[in-house]
Amino acid sequence: MEQFIAYYRVSTQDQGKSGLGLSSQKESVERYINTTGGTLIQSFQDIQSGKNDINRENLNKAILASQKHGAILIVKKLDRLSRGGFKIAVRLEDLGVKYIESDSPNDNDLIKNIKLAMAKDEREKISERTKAALAMKKKQGVKLGKIENLTQSGRVKGAKAMQKKAQLNENNRRAKGYAGLLKEKGFTLQQIADELNGCGFSTSRGKQFQPTQVMRLLK
Repeated sequence: MEQFIAYYRVSTQDQGKSGLGLSSQKESVERYINTTGGTLIQSFQDIQSGKNDINRENLNKAILASQKHGAILIVKKLDRLSRGGFKIAVRLEDLGVKYIESDSPNDNDLIKNIKLAMAKDEREKISERTKAALAMKKKQGVKLGKIENLTQSGRVKGAKAMQKKAQLNENNRRAKGYAGLLKEKGFTLQQIADELNGCGFSTSRGKQFQPTQVMRLLK
């Protein structure tokens, strides 16, 4: 009997119109697992843009759970995993994690790679259209951004917001969570550093992790 780890991702609270809302993803995944007689061990969910396809906390947990149980990582569509191309496929292969789409469970590796490439291309086209639209607005004389940000009080407010953002440091929070999971699995500090660097994480100074930085991060 095959075992599965489900992963769901939505970029906003409501994606019903796109057919990729949370309920639609769950329905597809659970329907496929039921037809195979398999078992759903765990499920993980992120509410985040597909642009951030590496440093997603619950995606990392789903991958580690799949590796731990020797389970298949299942998603409704591959763009739920990533819109960054082949990087995710290479990472999963290196970790020995099998993955499938519940909508197209019989796809071979070639088809999967084509779909991942198409997901990346779509993301890039969306970005290009957004930049073009903003450039056109600017050319038409529309002032972009908020007027209050041009005042002294607005600048002070912006500086405080940036300071708070730096203090929270979302990247470090995710890196710490992932490092903690790896430590529980028995990874050494060097192995954890290598995995964090391979996944695209960096220190607060933008440098690669070394064992010393990992030790500080875990503290």
